[in-house]
Amino acid sequence: MFSALNSVAAQIEPDFQLIRWEWAGPIVREDFRAAFEKLVACSTAHGVTRWLADISRMPPVGIDEQAWLSEMWMEQFAAAGIRAVAVIEPIALHNQLVVESILADGRRYTRTEIQFFSDIPAALDWLAGSDQQAQQLEARWEQHKAQGE
Repeated sequence: MFSALNSVAAQIEPDFQLIRWEWAGPIVREDFRAAFEKLVACSTAHGVTRWLADISRMPPVGIDEQAWLSEMWMEQFAAAGIRAVAVIEPIALHNQLVVESILADGRRYTRTEIQFFSDIPAALDWLAGSDQQAQQLEARWEQHKAQGE
């Protein structure tokens, strides 16, 4: 299954209890909030327990968005029951600091296991149960992205 949420492309794999998403556009406050709320809603609806979040190309996150993620959204995320998140590290140092701050604030809500990666294959290896599953997930992502463009 594949869906696009404004500036976010997301693939939901219910069989693997996984959602993979990447930020691929500008940050507009309303769209930003809607995208993150939709990711949590889709995770809950499909029984997702693992995320692969590619925020490597996300534009700089503003102070208002950072505060909203820490103060409002993190509770929603915690309620979704996500157990593991693989984060593809942001290229921008600003966003690296923002992510670290949000995660530190979020520790009061959740004990989700979070690992940082510089590339997708390593993140999929950590999230998937086997190399074969990781390759299958990557092939599906590429296939659906090609069909969606």
